[in-house]
Amino acid sequence: MEQTWKCSGNDLRKMPLQIWEEDLSILSNAEAMKRVLLAWKQIENRKEIVVPLVQNIEGAVLGAGIIKRKNFWTTGEYPFSSLEEIKPEQLTLMKNPHIKAVIEVIKQLKNETVILEAEAPFSIVSALINPMELYASMQTKTEHLNRILEKIAFEEAKYLEAAINAGCHIISLAEPVGTADMVGEKYFRECSGRAAVLLLKESERFLQNSVVHLCGKLSNSMLALQMAKEEEYLVTGEEYLESLTEAAHNPSIHFVGQHCIHQKKNSTKKIHILTI
Repeated sequence: MEQTWKCSGNDLRKMPLQIWEEDLSILSNAEAMKRVLLAWKQIENRKEIVVPLVQNIEGAVLGAGIIKRKNFWTTGEYPFSSLEEIKPEQLTLMKNPHIKAVIEVIKQLKNETVILEAEAPFSIVSALINPMELYASMQTKTEHLNRILEKIAFEEAKYLEAAINAGCHIISLAEPVGTADMVGEKYFRECSGRAAVLLLKESERFLQNSVVHLCGKLSNSMLALQMAKEEEYLVTGEEYLESLTEAAHNPSIHFVGQHCIHQKKNSTKKIHILTI
């Protein structure tokens, strides 16, 4: 496999204190969430609004605790101690009030540039069980893990489709714990990468006017193991957000990678289109 892709971007967003101090009940309150998201955008003078307020909201919906870390909210306590405790048929997203609130917020902010931060299936599972236990189970309980990952991939696709139908045109897909350099080529092919490809293929049918941006580490893993192909595409904007917006309005472009969504400038005026 080629050398690990090095991220040149940096998420400089810091949740303002007045938002950080909000009660977590805001996650089920679309009106309140809209208010703080607009305030956050204004405070940092950004062009885009990023939802949801919690990193890996999917993991939280499936049972993980939510904690407030410095400058951001994320998942905390693991709801399961072993992989066997996770029952694929019980993993659902769309009926949860947190997910419903995110979709409603997107509807209310459809005149803004909204980016939905989503997690790849393996990273969602990593919020449900200690990652060390997950990595060990991946080698001994591969079949059960893949059933879990498949169910999550289909649930995540429903979530992305609802967000796009609500007016979101840019999906940012992250895979912080399941890239090939972390799980190895074998288990990327058989588990984490396989699930990411399943999610992308399931999503492709509703991406005519939207684009999924893959974290560079994820896209590099897929390209290095020939699970995707790439080509360069010229764009007009000098900011990466402009490049993604342009791509989103091209019905033939569904997936973009080999870049960091947090990198502001796009001096090359190129994007990397992926086909799965």
